Amino acid sequence: MDHVEVPRRTFDYLLTGFVCHEAIDLARSYAESGIAHPGDPFGNVFAWLWEANRGNAVSLFADLLAEARRHAPEGKGLKLDDLIRDLRFALHNTQLSHVREYEEVERTLRAKVPEYFGGRTDL
Repeated sequence: MDHVEVPRRTFDYLLTGFVCHEAIDLARSYAESGIAHPGDPFGNVFAWLWEANRGNAVSLFADLLAEARRHAPEGKGLKLDDLIRDLRFALHNTQLSHVREYEEVERTLRAKVPEYFGGRTDL
């Protein structure tokens, strides 16, 4: 696998653009189907970040949720539980798709993501 080094600020810009693009697609598909599949590209990036820096992976997930909610039609806002449940589909080509691994992802996201929203539990 090729590795490319980029400055941290550039890396942050790349992740921001990526998550904004993925969130638009997610908001649209969730509004139409009620399925919160964030897409295989998101799953791949999330899994890589999970291994490299879990804090960054959780932050990326929280950003995806916030952006998808921002782009959702009125009354069709994405729910945290739905996104956590359907993230599993985006991780099918990764180590995180295994039950025990995914249970850790789920526990961590349920515990940490509300902190990004002021500790709200109504997500």
